[in-house]
Amino acid sequence: MRTSLLDELVRLCLEALPHKSFGLVGGEDLYHPTSLYPCFTNLRNTPEWKPVFESYGEFYQDPDLGFVISAPEVKTVQEAMDARHESFVGVFHSHRYLCANPTVIDVALSTDPGPFSYIVSVANPAKPEIGVFRLSGGGYQAITIAEY
Repeated sequence: MRTSLLDELVRLCLEALPHKSFGLVGGEDLYHPTSLYPCFTNLRNTPEWKPVFESYGEFYQDPDLGFVISAPEVKTVQEAMDARHESFVGVFHSHRYLCANPTVIDVALSTDPGPFSYIVSVANPAKPEIGVFRLSGGGYQAITIAEY
């Protein structure tokens, strides 16, 4: 991953504070991400999704924890990726209180084991942490980031 893209990812997550940052990642292929697509619609607190989050325990009763991107916004981003001849290679989001590891709900809501999950912990804004994971089968595998 280009160092400049990692820097942009961290910047997006820090600039969103005190709120969560989330979006999609496009690129040549899974191992060569090239673009970040921040998203802004969050269905997390809609009648359809709020009970899902809250079913994962007291921690998720905080209405500002978690995100679900709307289908129309995903479609718009995918059209932008297509116009740039990019593939959908991942999802990114920030953790404002936790380390850069997937939460139980991150794993549970991941339905496609193909794309990577990029998590940026901004719990300590002076020293953000980045983790990249493949979420699948009820668990996750850490992916080593190679910068270039």
